[in-house]
Amino acid sequence: KYKIKQSQNFICPVCGKKYKPNDMQIHHCKNRCKGGRSIPENCVALCIACHIDIHEQYGNSYYNPRK
Repeated sequence: KYKIKQSQNFICPVCGKKYKPNDMQIHHCKNRCKGGRSIPENCVALCIACHIDIHEQYGNSYYNPRK
């Protein structure tokens, strides 16, 4: 998890702000409950607020904020 956050320079790709590592969460683009794996290609670090917003808008549907 830390390596994913570090690879993004601790910047949330949704809001563009920089955060402390503990203020970010790992988002699975393809949700684990739908078969998504915990691999770097399927994971992105988001700030907590953006992570909540994405799940409120998209639920457990596929969403990749990097694209």
